Amino acid sequence: MSSDQINAFRNIWVSGACPKESPLLRGSGPDLWVHIMKNAVYSLKYPRRILLRKGMTGLGKILLSLLADVEISGRERLPKNGPVILAGNHVAVMEAVLMAVVTPGMVEFLGNGDIPFDPNYAFIANGYGLIPINRGNLDSKGLKMALDILSQDGILGIFPEGGIWDPAQMQAQTGVAWLSYRSGAPILPIGFGGMNGALKNALMLKRPRLSMNIGQMLPPVQLQDRTLSMKANLEHAANHILESINALVPQEDLQQFQRRQEESYALDFEIVGRRKMVSIPEELLIKHGSAYAHFLFVPTMMDVLVRNLNLPIKPLRNVYRQYDLDPVLQAWESILAYLDQNPGYFTYRFGVEEGLAVKQALLELQQLAAWAQTSGFGLTLNPVHRYRNANTGARVIEHGGCFPESM
Repeated sequence: MSSDQINAFRNIWVSGACPKESPLLRGSGPDLWVHIMKNAVYSLKYPRRILLRKGMTGLGKILLSLLADVEISGRERLPKNGPVILAGNHVAVMEAVLMAVVTPGMVEFLGNGDIPFDPNYAFIANGYGLIPINRGNLDSKGLKMALDILSQDGILGIFPEGGIWDPAQMQAQTGVAWLSYRSGAPILPIGFGGMNGALKNALMLKRPRLSMNIGQMLPPVQLQDRTLSMKANLEHAANHILESINALVPQEDLQQFQRRQEESYALDFEIVGRRKMVSIPEELLIKHGSAYAHFLFVPTMMDVLVRNLNLPIKPLRNVYRQYDLDPVLQAWESILAYLDQNPGYFTYRFGVEEGLAVKQALLELQQLAAWAQTSGFGLTLNPVHRYRNANTGARVIEHGGCFPESM
């Protein structure tokens, strides 16, 4: 049998079709199928980097025992081999460390491929080797790698929220459900606790208390409701997976993040002369300011732009009666230039409509600031965040944005 035929058969399997219904396999015996799967050419072999990863996880076990108090519930449910998808909540880097160190089998992780890794731990991520996923953009290459891992009875680690920019407030991304559906792999939900600030505390010898709760295996995702689209079915399945994960997260961890309801954003802006307020021409009014205000209240996203990408956006922190607008203009221009390279940066995190509105707001702000500077005027911007705290019921109004330490 040629390599082209072998890979044609393998593609039937990873496509989600029933192999035995294919005319290529009809009437073939199990020995042929075993031969096909063993000799297929995969985009990524599993396992890989075996010696390096065993060394890293071995060192990780030693460091965890010395620097943290770790409590694990349901350890016996962790697999030695797959195909299986490990799915957990995500607040910081420590969830991936625990997942890799504690699981008996070798875990292959999906990681961000749309932005560089945090420079504080990039050498660890690059050494271990992750499957890069270009989040917010169509990435068939990364998804094919993930399916190939599962088709080799691999263990795939994934965090369904897709990032850490808004912990406990985010919806599940459909990727985990799609991978389970296309591969036929079950999902093992895992709830982590004590992760926020854990790495920093561990390095300061404060021995943080960490918990890892392993739940019951969930069956492979199927399209349960034939009246709904595939997307709707996958969204429903992804939300169910995330609910199963959150049920395993300690309550105190869920409550430490403010759950926000009835949330809205606004951008107050004004042009100021040396002695009086100035009327803004109607064509220069900011129409998408709420999206920009939202961005200024997400410190994790700004931190990525500053530390991971080295964009000069620190001037965005304080725009109050500012007459020299070159720094803020340069900051906006740097973000727009990055969006040309990675158009999904905002749409992946905010949704398509609001993500595109952020870009429009940046263009509008550029026009307004350029006019103000040419006219000798100053600019004031005040982002506003309104919501109801779901934990206490209190109404909250925040002004000025929420910026990371890096700014």
